[in-house]
Amino acid sequence: MSKDQPLSASYQTLLNRSNPKLMSHDEQNPYASKLILIVDSVPEMQRALTMTLASFGANKVEFATRPGDAMAKLGRYSFDIVLCDFDLGNGYDGLHLLEEAKSRNLIKQSCVFMIVSGERRSQRVLAAAELEPDGYLLKPFTGEQLRVRLDRAMRRRESFRCVDDALKQNDLLVAINSCNERISDGDEFALDFMRLRGTLSLKIGDYLSAKSLYEEVMAIKAQPWAQLGLAKSLTQLKQYDEAKVMFDEVLSKNGRVMEAYDWLAKLHEAQNDLAAAQETLENAVQLSPLAIRRQKELAEVAVQNHDYDTAERALKKTIDVAKYSVYRAVEDYAALARVQIAKGDLQSATQTAGTVRREFRHNATAEWMASIIDSQVYKKQGQPHRGRELLDEAIKRMPELEEKLSQQAKMELIQACYAQGREDVGNRMVQDIVRNNHDNQHVLDRLTRIYEQVDRLEVGKQLIAENVQSVVDINNQAVRLAQAGQLEDAVHMFSQAVEELPHNQQILLNAVNAILAMVHRKGWHETYMAHAYNYLERVRQMDPLNGKYQKLHRSYRQVIEQHGKQQWTPMLPKTEEELAAEAAAVEATAKNTKPGGTRPPVKTVS
Repeated sequence: MSKDQPLSASYQTLLNRSNPKLMSHDEQNPYASKLILIVDSVPEMQRALTMTLASFGANKVEFATRPGDAMAKLGRYSFDIVLCDFDLGNGYDGLHLLEEAKSRNLIKQSCVFMIVSGERRSQRVLAAAELEPDGYLLKPFTGEQLRVRLDRAMRRRESFRCVDDALKQNDLLVAINSCNERISDGDEFALDFMRLRGTLSLKIGDYLSAKSLYEEVMAIKAQPWAQLGLAKSLTQLKQYDEAKVMFDEVLSKNGRVMEAYDWLAKLHEAQNDLAAAQETLENAVQLSPLAIRRQKELAEVAVQNHDYDTAERALKKTIDVAKYSVYRAVEDYAALARVQIAKGDLQSATQTAGTVRREFRHNATAEWMASIIDSQVYKKQGQPHRGRELLDEAIKRMPELEEKLSQQAKMELIQACYAQGREDVGNRMVQDIVRNNHDNQHVLDRLTRIYEQVDRLEVGKQLIAENVQSVVDINNQAVRLAQAGQLEDAVHMFSQAVEELPHNQQILLNAVNAILAMVHRKGWHETYMAHAYNYLERVRQMDPLNGKYQKLHRSYRQVIEQHGKQQWTPMLPKTEEELAAEAAAVEATAKNTKPGGTRPPVKTVS
């Protein structure tokens, strides 16, 4: 649309009916400093909103026409207000954008996120949204209506500035303390801070605190969000019967609270009632078919129930919806191909491998995954030698790709290895995954299901149990040393364990705990504190919301402050990539040195 074209009647309404009082600009106007993002594919709506915002002093405005553009801008700037159209095209809506942005920590707690919609049906959807926006505006609306709604939302959101920095840094304990202060002070928005504190307590695994808080809220007034939060807490505390009653109550009052379906399915899985879990998820995806995470969960449960048709539909929907988001993943294509092979539909599995190569062109991991799919297809087609060749090639490429491979990708290879006689590789990979995730029941359950699918259940259970126990023994031995006051020996043992199990979060965190205890007792130790920083950083990259990590990170900072080392920078060992790059640079310098000439000085690597 040309900028000279006239606005349609509905958009003209937005401009013409603005309150004249809003047209004057005051230097103290709160909107003057606000950075605003408008997410809308219609140029005339962008123009109308921009002019209306300008009429009451808001001039810092950015635009996005597609979800991808919006996510890029949210990642680049810290917006104070987001005005987002409900319908963003290709089945993607404003709620999906909000969920994705929240999951990636791109929206600060004080940001106003408001949905703009031309359909009344969206009101029903928004009313039940688990990540509810700060409101919605139904087109056409006046400038005055927009101002009133924004004023109200901004006033509420401004109170959350006290937690913005902490949440941006994933420092949830600091955020929880800020919430507690506002609640104790009887803040006007104390109930909102209680809601946030409950959410944060669940995230760090402090389920007892979350349960206590939600019970406190329910005693004051039966808030739907508090009832849902209490049911989640009870589920995590394995009080399943009581939790189920609450989830059922929530859904009986509002059948579109999608999060309740997710947790109810999780509850059924915990009780090994996979049929009920699948039925719950099927009901959920009928109401909300565009939730990628939910479709993937349905596919996983359906595979366990040998309902491959449902699994295939769910994975196809996952792939279709994820095309337009950051959630597009080659692992979903591999899962789809595995289901198609299980159904005996080898032609479709081959087509899926071809799609992987086409849509993830120049992606080494995708090509590797496609080869694993093809190897499985060849085996089923009666060409085991060709299948084995492709599998062996994939195994050879593992070392160069390993750092880029997700756990799910590795599990696809494990399953292929067991299916094609490479038990040696499968066992070695399972041992590595188990020993680095010995306390992660979800991971152990997934490995168990692989053994079930390749008819090696009992052998697999034994292998898993042995490796879990080996880590428990190492951990317990080091803990006993620490408890006996032999802190240096405990630190040494944990350090050795970290070398062997570099991705085991419990070992990493226990090593940090031992180091901090030793420094507290014996004084500052440069090398050990650098190791503590390194171990904490590893856990942060894997799981920044880990409750024990949050507490130890706070203790680490306290030790730094107690020793007056706030300006201290830990000297960390260089990564293999950094060492390789430096070696390559030295080699290149040597090659470029002319015979008889003076070789340039090479910086010593410490």
